Amino acid sequence: AHRCILAYRCEAFSTMFAKQHLSCDAKEDEIPFDLSDVQPDVFLAVVEFLYTNCVMLSSKIALDVLTSAVEYGLDELQRLCVDYINSTLTVESACEALQAAVTYRQTDMKDKCLAFI
Repeated sequence: AHRCILAYRCEAFSTMFAKQHLSCDAKEDEIPFDLSDVQPDVFLAVVEFLYTNCVMLSSKIALDVLTSAVEYGLDELQRLCVDYINSTLTVESACEALQAAVTYRQTDMKDKCLAFI
């Protein structure tokens, strides 16, 4: 059931599950799915968004959640992350946020970071 929800809400998960299903002979519910490049707290935030359309962000994970949102094509999650990052900029976070804004083509976030710096 969880795979159905994830696949329905996110095209990237739908594609991943379909490819995995085609490459294995075991029952679908017995196949573990490994996302080794994502930290557990970041993945939980993405899953929270997929289930509830809301997310609880912190300064510790916001940039990583933005990265995952871009990777998985979750535009609304990207917007929520950008809004959070813009509203919590600090001297310590501004340069890293600017780098992410440029990398992920987030013009509003880039402008906010440049104005902050």
